[in-house]
Amino acid sequence: MLLGLATPLAAIGQFHAPTKEELQMTSDPAAPGAAAVYLYREEIQDDPHHFHSVYARIKILKDSGTELATVHINYRKSFVFSATGDNSSHLGNGFATNFDLPDVNRTGEDRPNGTDTFVGHIEIGALQGRTIHPDGTIVPMTEKQADLLKEKIGNNQMNELTFTLPDAHKGDILEYYYQVRYDRFNQAPYWQVQQPFFVHKEHFVFIPDSQFTHLDVAGAGVSDAKMYGQFGEVETDIRATSVLPPEGKVQQDALGHYYVDLTNIPPIPQEPFSPPISGQIYHVEFYYIFTPSEKEFWQTEMNLWTKALGKYIAPTSLITSTAKEITSGVATPLDKAKKLYALVQTFDNQDLDRRATVAPDDGSIPYGSVEQVLEAKRGGSRQLTWLYLSLARAAGLDARPIRLASRDLHLFSASTLDTSQLDSIIVGIMIDGKEIYVDPGERMAPFETLYWAHAGAGGVALQSDGKVETLITPLQDNRSNTVVHVGTLNLSPQGEVSGTLKVGFIGQQALAWRQLALRIGAGAVQQQMQMGFDAELPAGVQAHIEQIAGLDDPNRQLVAIIPVTGMLATSAGKHIVLPRLFFDTKDVDPFPEEAQRVWPVDMHYPAQEQEQITYKLPDGFKLENPPADVNLHWAENAAYIVRTQTAANSVTNARILARGFTVLDPSQYSQLRDFYQKVAQDDHQQIVLDHAN
Repeated sequence: MLLGLATPLAAIGQFHAPTKEELQMTSDPAAPGAAAVYLYREEIQDDPHHFHSVYARIKILKDSGTELATVHINYRKSFVFSATGDNSSHLGNGFATNFDLPDVNRTGEDRPNGTDTFVGHIEIGALQGRTIHPDGTIVPMTEKQADLLKEKIGNNQMNELTFTLPDAHKGDILEYYYQVRYDRFNQAPYWQVQQPFFVHKEHFVFIPDSQFTHLDVAGAGVSDAKMYGQFGEVETDIRATSVLPPEGKVQQDALGHYYVDLTNIPPIPQEPFSPPISGQIYHVEFYYIFTPSEKEFWQTEMNLWTKALGKYIAPTSLITSTAKEITSGVATPLDKAKKLYALVQTFDNQDLDRRATVAPDDGSIPYGSVEQVLEAKRGGSRQLTWLYLSLARAAGLDARPIRLASRDLHLFSASTLDTSQLDSIIVGIMIDGKEIYVDPGERMAPFETLYWAHAGAGGVALQSDGKVETLITPLQDNRSNTVVHVGTLNLSPQGEVSGTLKVGFIGQQALAWRQLALRIGAGAVQQQMQMGFDAELPAGVQAHIEQIAGLDDPNRQLVAIIPVTGMLATSAGKHIVLPRLFFDTKDVDPFPEEAQRVWPVDMHYPAQEQEQITYKLPDGFKLENPPADVNLHWAENAAYIVRTQTAANSVTNARILARGFTVLDPSQYSQLRDFYQKVAQDDHQQIVLDHAN
């Protein structure tokens, strides 16, 4: 009976002969205007045999749909685990013939587990693919797998492999299959049900470790092994969180295998300023757990993690002496915290040049002592945060680690019993009865300035009484993230301008520029900043950055100094017509019209834009009719103010655009768009200077 049940699984994912209708498709009424559609997708996670397979059939409907001929596989190249037990439970089950990696037909067993620390490797196998032309001609992938796979290596062994199906054109059908094989450990799946393109049919299967299936009975297939969590917890159950369409449901079959079958899945909405959507699109995420109780889970996990961390950051003689030396003569706890922060900020942050590919925090604590980071004066973001925590405690400060889910990756959910969502760490310090938050792992972040994704972020921490708490870090104020344009420009009777402007950056933009400078150099930063200014300048004006001050010092204001020349205004006899505002004069619509907004609007952080430019007028010219002041207010969300002040030989225009919200509900999108359209209209006002004679 078991052999009969296993046979269909071996057949799933094999290539299919296309139908006549599929070959002749030129459009899809289920997805009007689509560049491509998935005819079928399938994912199978087989934890007993340690592999995850993906199969897809795609119809290309437009030339742009050929992008799907390049398949991206994101994976982590290896993991380090402490193995417990062996694979003895698989030896007598009637299926094992060897200990080789499974092949495309799902035969074979994984190698036996060791009983000590080992590196569990991940590799891609059983790769197959082909392109089918509308006339039925088949073009298979004939290259060797090693030649097909192109690897892009990121930080902490986060990798991307790609392969490309041959000779793909509009009208073709693409078909491929591959396995992600993970050696000697289990990996409960995350299924991304919703794709960037419409999916006609999807099928998902999860075969859990044998101790969680209904094969745990006397005889073949008995499991005598235990599954352990990161800190030795015995995993006893499986849980799943899901977001699915109304007809979608996670089900179990008679063997205890989980499956989901769906049809007609709409594509992921592509909307600007969307928050991380991994937890909001249609998906299913499984995880092995030791308790179904939310409170017990987080309390236990944080107790175990904090205990392990405590050993790593325990004060050594070097930690203690360093903390004492740095804080010598410093009276207040706040000043001590600042001194230690300044020290850690000088150390080399090895994550900086790889932020886009840095691996999320898996909660693991390094071997040894954080003293090694102090001695080397370098480390990753988490190591530097732990070093600061150790030094702060050695200096007598009341400091604690706070584990966060970064808002640029996902949104924290306490009901999702999975610590992998806690990808970042900051430090909370109790000062005069109030907790302040610092981000020592963010190089160039000023004291008490959190990287934007760590502000307004959810997470967990232990209170002073040892009880776990869930929290959300404070959101930032718009005044903390400001760009200021100031300067004086001399205007000629013909409309030419000359002078020098200064652009200052405060808060998150300053942090971003400084971190970019550490990654690519100050010269490259100046080039990129110049490109940004060029997009804001009036036509006919040249403004080239002469100097950037404060790029290497987060405690100074970051300022770009920009000489300006060119033709700003038009001259018509006794009149000069010029823009009221110098910057933001080009047609820009940041919030395009949308029939119905689906995702919230995520602007990352509140911010202000300020401009105060003075025009020195040529002799005999003055502003006869000053334009009216502008005052736009949108509830508590945003404000826009423009003022013009005249003097004997000058005109000064001042502008403030303040946005107070971070994330906006999609129901307010039309109000947001309406407000910014009014801003764009007022930004394009002109003023007219008249000659006295």
